[in-house]
Amino acid sequence: MGGVFQIVEPPRRLAFSWAWDEARVTHGNVSRVTASFEPAPGGTRLALEHQNFGSQDARDRYLAGWSASFDRLAKLSPEPHP
Repeated sequence: MGGVFQIVEPPRRLAFSWAWDEARVTHGNVSRVTASFEPAPGGTRLALEHQNFGSQDARDRYLAGWSASFDRLAKLSPEPHP
């Protein structure tokens, strides 16, 4: 996968394009990911928005991937999350 940073606002926001690429040639739909960070008790709250899916199936697959990633991240945290 590859992409281009579109917004870099340390320490609160990061946005980038997201597309699968092969041999440096992007193919398929180009989506956008925006991550926002804010201080929270004991750490940082992350809000993630992923937009511009090419299809419902693509959206569902990204949802499964992001959910699995956040589940693994939560296991590394010393405090339980709601």
